[in-house]
Parts: sequence; structure tokens; C-alpha cells
Amino acid sequence: MGMWTWITRGLFVAVAGYGGYAAWDYYQGGFFSRPDMPEGAFSLSYKTGLRAILVDVPDQRETRRYFGFPQEVPHYLRDTWSFCSPPREDERANAERFIADRHMPGERFEAVCRIQADQDLVIRGLITSVPKL
Repeated sequence: MGMWTWITRGLFVAVAGYGGYAAWDYYQGGFFSRPDMPEGAFSLSYKTGLRAILVDVPDQRETRRYFGFPQEVPHYLRDTWSFCSPPREDERANAERFIADRHMPGERFEAVCRIQADQDLVIRGLITSVPKL
């Protein structure tokens, strides 16, 4: 076998390995099960299980990093996609207290993530962001 045969095989193994890893990562992020998103929405998936579709939140991923803070939910809701939006009037005081307690420079509260489970509204998590420096 020539040198080019080994190089070709090595490249094939590298490309197949990278493709397999990308597919696994996409699967782990839950993107195969993501529901249709409203116009202008974007999604974030965290290793903690929080899967968020952000609605009415400007997509600033170019200039800001988004952090997810999952809340304790029943096991059957852990991998469910949640719809996240800025805090409602009744949630605003808790959001402000959350940011004040953390007291991180440049951090701002972005969204509350909710799951509608039949007649129950479950708070799945919170999203904050900080500037990319």
C-alpha cells in the first residue's frame, strides 16, 4: 500500500469521526425534537437539560453569552423544550431580586422559561446574559 492510501484512509476516519461527533452533539442538544419556532425566535440548549426557545428577546449571541439556570422540575419535563420570554409583570420582582443577589458585573436578566403542561404552567428556568469580552 502506498502512502496516499494511508493518507486517504486517515482523512476518511477523521471526517467520519467529526461527522459522528457532530450528529451526537446535535442529538444530545435535543435539536431533533425541537418544536417549530415563532418568527424571530432562537434556541439555546444546555448540558444541564435546559432547552430554551427565546421569544421576544433580541438575538445577541454575537456580542453576549447566555447562561441558563434550570429550576427543579419533574423528571418527565427535564428534556422538554420551554418557551422563554422577558419576565411578566408578576415575575419582574423575582427577576430583579435574582440579578441583585448574584451581583455580577455586566449581567442582565433576559428571560423566564416556561412549560405549559396541560393546565399547569411550570417555570423551567431562567436565562441571563453577559457581554463577550
